Amino acid sequence: MTHETHHHAMTGGGSGDGYDGRAAADRMIERVRRTADEVGERFPLYADPATGVWTTTRRGSWTGGFWAGLLRLTAARTGDPEDRARAVATTRGLRERAADDTDTRGMTFWYGAARTALPGEAAETEQTVREGAAALAAARRSDGSGGEYIPLGSALGHGERGTTTLGVDAAAAVISLLSRAGRTHGEPGWEKLAEAHATAVLTHCITPDGTVLATARPGDPAPAGPAHHGWPRGHAWGMAALTTAARSLRSPAPAFLEAARRTTDVWLELTGGTVPPWSFDDPTGPRDTSAGAIAAETMLRLADTLAGPDAVRYRRAGHGLIARLVGDHLGRPDTAEGAPPAGALLDGCYDMASGTAVAHELIWGDYFLLAALLRPAPAG
Repeated sequence: MTHETHHHAMTGGGSGDGYDGRAAADRMIERVRRTADEVGERFPLYADPATGVWTTTRRGSWTGGFWAGLLRLTAARTGDPEDRARAVATTRGLRERAADDTDTRGMTFWYGAARTALPGEAAETEQTVREGAAALAAARRSDGSGGEYIPLGSALGHGERGTTTLGVDAAAAVISLLSRAGRTHGEPGWEKLAEAHATAVLTHCITPDGTVLATARPGDPAPAGPAHHGWPRGHAWGMAALTTAARSLRSPAPAFLEAARRTTDVWLELTGGTVPPWSFDDPTGPRDTSAGAIAAETMLRLADTLAGPDAVRYRRAGHGLIARLVGDHLGRPDTAEGAPPAGALLDGCYDMASGTAVAHELIWGDYFLLAALLRPAPAG
């Protein structure tokens, strides 16, 4: 079992990795600070690549935890009191989201509160974490065969069907939040639920050949595979969920690590280690750097779970993908009129079907890239 909580991180990425991680992280942190000045108490969702202006929400939608998480990563890195005050205030503002009927509460309270520790605020943050975990645990459902899971929920447009549907998007955060909060707050039932949810994801959303299904209905037949490869971001979410289960559960079954490796190998086969398109069915279509950022950070975490040649291989793949994101898609310092904002991870594709933000800066893409850049280098 490996605790996934971040403390004071040191930037990885040296010349041997093909990018300057320290410089890239500093550029992103300045972007976070400018964004904080621009949005005030609102939550940024996606930004126009030409102007850098953010589309925001009042309560954070499903992405509020990523904005709070970016502020917390920034404060942990800089130690600046103003950065810390912003982060603490934004985390405090997440507490009202505990009542929302959605599994993305896992994202809200894991990335936005529990994952990155800040000095001097443990008691307040832990209360927020406890409230979020308790509300999430209360939404548990039986899968009809002795297991339990946290469904998508009825919010965010899912309606009644969402109350009996399992999704991969928030699974890594759900597993992390429940296992971490269960240990910290003496709630073994939450830890058991974290393992049950991970098992449900493995059983219903992962095919034997390593394909990730974005959603599934527990009670329906398990996927037999080979399945259709469609959505890269969903595949990256699945990789993250399995890697998290292998690292965060108290006594993880070997099947989680095996599936994490299998889905990651499929990712590398499908993408060739490059930034993926928005859909595997549209290989020449718009890229989705947010999917790349999720996958890259996950590969570094998977590498830290292993030893020997496989650890080297996944770490090299993760750093290689980060190098592409930083070198080809991260806004550079440039005063020219119309230049993309410095420190913005560009070319994220939010929702191609509706035409929403198909080549934009996405708040969760920023989060996962900065988290990867600030990830401690392995010892030795």
